[in-house]
Amino acid sequence: MKHRDLLELIEIEQIAPTVFEGQPTRYRLPRVFGGQVAGMAMEAASQTLSEPWPAHSVQCQFLRPGSADRPIRFAVERVRDGGSFASRNVDAYQGDVRLFSARMSYHREEVDGFDHQLPVPSTTPPDDLHSAAELAHDRPDEWPQFYREWEQLDIRIVPTGPASAPASTTGLTAHSQVWMRAVEPLPTSRQNTHNALLACIADLTFLSTSLLPHGLPPTHPGVMIASLDHCVWFHRPFRVDEWLLYDQVSPTAYGGLGLCRGAFYTADGVHVASVLQEGLIRPVS
Repeated sequence: MKHRDLLELIEIEQIAPTVFEGQPTRYRLPRVFGGQVAGMAMEAASQTLSEPWPAHSVQCQFLRPGSADRPIRFAVERVRDGGSFASRNVDAYQGDVRLFSARMSYHREEVDGFDHQLPVPSTTPPDDLHSAAELAHDRPDEWPQFYREWEQLDIRIVPTGPASAPASTTGLTAHSQVWMRAVEPLPTSRQNTHNALLACIADLTFLSTSLLPHGLPPTHPGVMIASLDHCVWFHRPFRVDEWLLYDQVSPTAYGGLGLCRGAFYTADGVHVASVLQEGLIRPVS
């Protein structure tokens, strides 16, 4: 697939002033990919803004699984349009069934203010790594077909282990890193579109980090895995067609739930976004 397909992931059609519709992609998954729903919801909400302010935060809840065979309707509520901030709520439906709910906040860009960040974590440059599509092709038992279907996105996994990250209480690492970028340049500089795409791709590898301490891949038949919520904070401008390092850690898991925390950095080490997610990681027989 070419770069146009990456934009099609969040493509929506306006059918009323605050109502939009999008067709989910049919991947080899038992349900709609949650990241795509989040990205579409962000794109819908941003199209109701009176000012082109970028999103600075989004909090999503995945309420029910959806079908890739039916369009999704996004209903946007204009909560607030202030002098510096705007707020939107979005609910996503298939028929009368609500699948998803989110709150977005937008901030008027300010040139002055405090500026700091922690150093970027040590990592391996993307040019020294193989793409996830190549790994999925060479080791299909370890990598789901899902990754082979993302030809429009270059994903490169950074090898990690006890030598490069603290071990969890199981003795195995709870830390992972991936590089991501669109395969070809995207024909838009609209920051809210890049934000929506990042919210989408942030859900690709995130929850599987919580399985690393247990030595299990996301394809393991003995695990039920699903995102329950998805929160992203956007700190600085970036482009999804330029390399982004996604540093991910799972600080804890208990009772069938796993928590993951992540940060996105540019190739120059600029911290552009932070992500937090809790998901279901339930052992099944």
